Amino acid sequence: MERAAPPRHWVSLALVLAVALVWRAPSFFDPPWVNDEGTYFAVAQAVDHGYRLYAGIWENKPPAIYLLYALVYHWLGASLPAVRVVAAAAALLVTAGLTISARSWLGSRAPVAALLAGLVLGVPFLEGTTANAEIFLIACTTWAVVLALREHAALAGFLMGVAILFKVVALFDAAALGLFLLLQPSLSVRRPASYVIGLAIPIAIVVGWAAQAGVLAALARDALVYDLGYVAHANGGPVPWLLLLKLTILAGLTAVLIARPFPVLWLAWSAAGALWSGRPFGHYFLQVVPALSIVVVMALPHTGDTARFLRRWFVALPALFVLAAGASALAGWMLAVAGHDSIAARRLQWYANAVRLGVGQETYAQYSAEVDDHVERNIALAAGVRRMPAGPLLVWGNVPWVYVLSGRLPATPYTSAYRDPPVPGEVTALRHAIEHRVAPVVLVINPPLPPLDGAGRALREGYRLTGRVGAGAIYAVRAPRG
Repeated sequence: MERAAPPRHWVSLALVLAVALVWRAPSFFDPPWVNDEGTYFAVAQAVDHGYRLYAGIWENKPPAIYLLYALVYHWLGASLPAVRVVAAAAALLVTAGLTISARSWLGSRAPVAALLAGLVLGVPFLEGTTANAEIFLIACTTWAVVLALREHAALAGFLMGVAILFKVVALFDAAALGLFLLLQPSLSVRRPASYVIGLAIPIAIVVGWAAQAGVLAALARDALVYDLGYVAHANGGPVPWLLLLKLTILAGLTAVLIARPFPVLWLAWSAAGALWSGRPFGHYFLQVVPALSIVVVMALPHTGDTARFLRRWFVALPALFVLAAGASALAGWMLAVAGHDSIAARRLQWYANAVRLGVGQETYAQYSAEVDDHVERNIALAAGVRRMPAGPLLVWGNVPWVYVLSGRLPATPYTSAYRDPPVPGEVTALRHAIEHRVAPVVLVINPPLPPLDGAGRALREGYRLTGRVGAGAIYAVRAPRG
């Protein structure tokens, strides 16, 4: 393994970080459109007003992402730019970590792997620009590898434990690193043991907190049991045969790759984590970016002239991504000109739209509508809700940003009315809240999913329609039940 420090290491690092930051700069001006970010802020708002996580407000992830948003909300309010800055810091941590860890396999070529990762994390279609759980997960796993290579096994384990608290699928990265430590002939037995102990510490802290707060059973039910059903639902149903197939393939790949350089094994295990849920969401695939970036650069031809290699790829990689952005914008423009204008066609022009906004060729409202066609509707709905009687809000739909933009707390433990698979008791609680007029204000996104059924009649009898914006209808209670 090459370990030589690259010439002008700090200059290379500064250049990589600058390119990565500039590439993701348009994300700082995004409107509130990503449902996951809206959900996290809705949960943070509720927790800041006394709701207990899991027991009082439902969510199905471990608590780290909610704690992060709760801290931002408590100090800065529901600031989307603030969490995007935190996400950018996590992305820069990934790139900086790769300049260190990748030297073990790439030597002086390591900054190219870091540059590739920084560029990929700035591509909006993978949602590396958003403050979702995966961007923080990979910051932890990247630096866990750095610490493990420097023989700080306990600290590496601790960071892997934190990654798991952002998303359970980090267990795959943790297992890959554990195998690496276990099979290193130069390491003592105590180092793998220290790694496991370090991993267990943050998880034990959360279990202790949950037990003390009286939410341990709710956490297990929502963040573990429900997620098992969520994963099984997309992997073959009650008998998740597809999961068994994935595990079989992973076992076979591990047997083949165990003697290969660690990034190759890490890539296989992180890919298994990204594919575990069986759902093709772009941000799930962020999990593979650190390992994939190293493996890709390992595969690039290298004649031995490292300075030339760095010059070539420090120019070629940004140029390739700029060309891809240009081709994407052109494809979106051609679709629109051909009469196939859609939100997908507009999103293809994400970078071009940001440039037009920057030079004043379009307004921020126009830019927002090009990012997502529901943004302006949701903002208008939130403004309408703010004019309604005080009290909690019930949204029958999947628009959690309305809770945040209106400053309203949820009338039930749920910030969405529709999940797949359904959450036991969720729809019943929502219908009960309408039938018993628990919420002074109800917002329905039409067509209602799931169907209102008996709550539809209760809504017509107990509430009056006060306004419509697009598919959204706002209702105010006629008179609350005693």
